Amino acid sequence: MISPMNSRVLLRGVATSIAEAMADTPVVVLNGARQVGKTTLARTLAVPGRVAMVSLDDAAARQAASLDPRAFITRPVDTLVVDEAQLVPALFRAIKAEVDRDRRPGRFLLTGSSRLLAAPDMADALVGRVELIELWPFSQGELAGTPETFIDRLFDHPGQLLANGDISRADLFARVLAGGFPDAVQRPAARRRAWFASHVTTVCQRVVRQLADIERLAEIPRLLKLCAARTGTELNAANLADAMAIPARTASAYLAHLANAFLIQLVPAWSTNLSAKVVRRPKLLLADSGLAAHLMGVTSTTLDGSSAAAGQLLETFVAMELRKQIGWSLARPSIWHFRDRSGVEVDLLLEHGDGRIVGIEVKATSSPKSADFKGLRFLAERLGDRFHFGCLLTAAPEATPFGPKLAALPVSALWSAPQAMVRRARRQRR
Repeated sequence: MISPMNSRVLLRGVATSIAEAMADTPVVVLNGARQVGKTTLARTLAVPGRVAMVSLDDAAARQAASLDPRAFITRPVDTLVVDEAQLVPALFRAIKAEVDRDRRPGRFLLTGSSRLLAAPDMADALVGRVELIELWPFSQGELAGTPETFIDRLFDHPGQLLANGDISRADLFARVLAGGFPDAVQRPAARRRAWFASHVTTVCQRVVRQLADIERLAEIPRLLKLCAARTGTELNAANLADAMAIPARTASAYLAHLANAFLIQLVPAWSTNLSAKVVRRPKLLLADSGLAAHLMGVTSTTLDGSSAAAGQLLETFVAMELRKQIGWSLARPSIWHFRDRSGVEVDLLLEHGDGRIVGIEVKATSSPKSADFKGLRFLAERLGDRFHFGCLLTAAPEATPFGPKLAALPVSALWSAPQAMVRRARRQRR
C-alpha cells in the first residue's frame, strides 16, 4: 500500500541541495508546480540567522512589491524568502542591485510555480548570482520517509540492486495512479479525480495566464489532455497542432507554457553517432503519473484491460521518479531517451559526467524475457566500456540477471533503500 502521509513534515530530498546552495550563493530559486510543497519546504528549512518570509499570493504584498521593489526587498534580515516570486517580475532587477551591493550567500530564497528564469529579463538579471533547484511532486521514498540512492547505486554498485521487491503488481499500479502530489495522494481514488480536475483548472487559469497573454486559454486544458494521451512517446508538435486545428507555431508555444508551468517534461533524444538514423525528437512526459491517468480517464478498473495505457503510465512514473532523484543524487547524471528509425530504442538513458551510460527499459510485464533487452544490448555492443549497466524495470517482484551488465529489476528498486540507510533515516526523524 502507499505509505500514508500524516501531520509530520516529510523530508524532501532536495533539502540538502538547497542548504548547500544557500551556503555559497546569494540567490537560490526553488521552482516547481503548484501544490508540490514549495511553501512548506521553504518554511521548514533550517536557515541560519534572521529570516523573513513574504508571499506574493497576498494582494497587499504583491502591490507593495510592484510599487517599490527596492524598498520591498530591503529588510534587516539575513535571508528573505519570497514565495511565488514570478508574480512581480520587477523584483528581479531590484534583487540584482541589492546582491551587487552585498554578495553574502543565502540572501534570497525565491519560490515560483513557473520557471522563473524562462523569461529573458529575469535570467539576465540574476545570471552569475543564482542557483536553480527544482521541486517535483513527492517521490515514493519521500512519501515513505526513506532515502533513495537508486541512481548512485546504479553507477557505483549496481549489484546491490539485485534484490527482490516487496510490493505486488496491484500495489505498484496503485502508486502509479496516485502520483506524487501530496493532496492527491492522501485522498481516496474517487475524491482524487476531483482534486486533479481542480488542479488543472487552477494552473491553467493562474500560472499559464501569468506566463503569456493567451487568446484561447481554454485550449490549454485540451492540449494537456492530448499530451497525457501521448505521455511516454516522442513529441510530434505537428500532430498535436493538427488534432487541435491550430498552427504548429502556436502549438509549440503552448507546449512551452505547459513545460514552464511544470505540467509536462521533455526528455531530449541522445546520440553519439551510433546510427545515422537516430530520431531527434524529444520524449513527452506528463510531470505526474497520477495527473496523466486522470486526464486519460484511466482507473484501477480500466487499467487491467489496457496494456498500452499501463505501459505509458508506468514509463511516465519511472521517468519522473528518476527525474526527482537526479535532484539529490551524487552522480547528477543527465537524462535522455534513444531511438533510431530501424526500431531500436531504449526508454531512458542516464549519462554520468565521466561519460558512463546506464540504459533503462520500462515494461509493465510481470514476466521479463531476453527479447526485452534488445535495445540495451544494442547500446552495450556499440558503446563498449562506456556502457556501465542496463536494467529492465518491470512489475515482476523478482530481480533476475540477464548476462553481464544486464538485469531485470522490480520497479520498487527505485525507492527500496538498504536497511542500514532506512534505520539511519528513522533515527534522524525522531
